[in-house]
Amino acid sequence: MVKLAMIGAGGYAFNLIKWMWGIPDKIEVVAVTSRPKKEKSTGVLECEKRGIPVYDDIDQLMANVKDKVDVIYVPTPIQTHFAYAKKCINAGYDIFLEKPPVSTIQDMDALMQFVADKGLAQRVPIGFQSLYSRLVQELKKRMVEGTHGKVKRIKAMAGWPRLDTYYNRSSWSGKIKMDDGWVLDGTINNPLAHAVANQLYFASSEPGKMASLVSIEAELYHGHDIESEDTSSVRAITDTGVEILFNASLCSDERMDPLITLECEKATIDYYNYKQVTVKSLDGKVEEEMADDTEPRANMLKSMAESYTNNTPYIVPLEMCRPFIEFVNGAFESGDGISAIDKQYVKRVEQEDGDVKTIIDDIDNVLKTSHAEGKLFSEVGAKWAKKSKVYELAGYKKFPSDVSF
Repeated sequence: MVKLAMIGAGGYAFNLIKWMWGIPDKIEVVAVTSRPKKEKSTGVLECEKRGIPVYDDIDQLMANVKDKVDVIYVPTPIQTHFAYAKKCINAGYDIFLEKPPVSTIQDMDALMQFVADKGLAQRVPIGFQSLYSRLVQELKKRMVEGTHGKVKRIKAMAGWPRLDTYYNRSSWSGKIKMDDGWVLDGTINNPLAHAVANQLYFASSEPGKMASLVSIEAELYHGHDIESEDTSSVRAITDTGVEILFNASLCSDERMDPLITLECEKATIDYYNYKQVTVKSLDGKVEEEMADDTEPRANMLKSMAESYTNNTPYIVPLEMCRPFIEFVNGAFESGDGISAIDKQYVKRVEQEDGDVKTIIDDIDNVLKTSHAEGKLFSEVGAKWAKKSKVYELAGYKKFPSDVSF
C-alpha cells in the first residue's frame, strides 16, 4: 500500500485521484493541495468529503504530513516539473512524475544526476501511461526478440480536435515559454506525447529502452492563435537506422485516434488508439489481433504502486525517457520557429455549445496521405506546408542551441 499525496485537486490531478480511489488496495490518497479560491472545486469538495486534508500549497502539505506520506505525485504544469521534483525529493519524499518529465535536455540531464546523487537512480517513474499496457509490453518483447524481424520504420498519425476552451483552461496552454520556464506545449509534448513515447520505445531492440536519435526534421505549425504548435510533421532517425515518422494535428475536422504502424521485415503491425493491435503479413493478410480495454491510467497507477511497494523495477523510469526529450527539443530546433497557417487555409466553426473549433484546410486528408505514404506534410503537397531542415542530434546537451530561438 502506497500512502500518497497529490499536488493539485482539480483537472487532471483530480482524474488521477479518482483512478486511485478505484484501486484502494494499492494506493491511499493521504493529502492534496489546492490553491485557495472563493468557490471550492469538485475535487476539493470530494476530498474533504472523504476526510482527506487539503493544503494551500506543497510547503504547507509537507509541513503537515511528515511520516504520513511515502510518495508525492507531481502532475503540475510542464515547466514546473523540474523544480517540484527536486523540492519533494530534497524533503525526503519519493515521487511519481507526470509526463513529460521535464521540458529541456539540460534539465533532463540535471534531474537524472540529481536523483542518482540522492540514491534514487531508476526509482522515479514517469506517467507515460500507455507504455504500462499489456499490449505495449507484448509488442516491446517481440521487438527485443526479433519475432517480426528488424524494425525498419515506425509511423504515427493522429487528429485530435482541440477547441478554444482547451486553450483557455490554463495560463500555460499553447505556450512555448513562461516566466518560470520552457513549456513547449503542443502535439509532441502534451496530448499526443504518448504516441511519440511508444514509437521511441518500439524502435529500440533493447529491453527497457527508448531508441536514441541521431537526427530530426520537423515541420511545426499552428492554426489556433497560440505561441506553440498544434500541428506537426516530424521525421527522426535512430542510432540503429530506424525511421520514426510522426504526423499529428489538434486542428483536424474528424477525430482520428492515434494509429502507430510498425513496418518490420516480416510483418506490419498496426497499434490503434492504445487499445488494439493487428499483425499483418507483408501481403496484407491479417495474422493476429489483440485488444486491451483496461483503463490506461488506472493500469499505470497500479503498476507504479506495485513497483514501489515491492521495490521492483519501474516499467518507465526517468532515465529511459531522455530520447523523448531529445525528440521534443530537436523538433523545435529543426523548425524555423512555429509557422502560422495562412488564414485563408483556416476556418473557425462555432459549436452548438458556443465553443469554437479551428480546422486547417484539408488536414484530415493530409494526415491520412502522409501516414499511408510515409511522408512529411510538405512532401505530400499540403498547400500551407513548408520544408524544414534536418537537425543533427549527436552530442545534444542544451536547448535551445541557438540563443535567438
